[in-house]
Amino acid sequence: MSWGNAVRQQQYQRLVGNQESDMSSADNSLTEPEERPETSSFPKITTHGRMTKSIAKELNESLSGVAINASTCLRMLEEDPPNVEGARETVRRTIRDCNRASEAVSRLSTLFTEEE
Repeated sequence: MSWGNAVRQQQYQRLVGNQESDMSSADNSLTEPEERPETSSFPKITTHGRMTKSIAKELNESLSGVAINASTCLRMLEEDPPNVEGARETVRRTIRDCNRASEAVSRLSTLFTEEE
């Protein structure tokens, strides 16, 4: 260590003194997760955000499918002659997409009920 660094180190020790050890013990006292809610809840918030995005995407896809299928079904029924078999298949797809959206909501409801 150079002489200038040694002088600075001594000045630092005089200025800080025992405050450094006091600060490190204060830092150690805050290491428990329950005492640091702002940092311990961050991963949980991030996880909830990702999950919410995933569920919203799944619901949007299902609801878009329902709207497209309903439109297709109407178009098939308005044909001359009506395409009844095609309309039936489209209604089956609509029911599938509705069930998919319902399952996503149920999973979300169950997840948040378990965490309470």
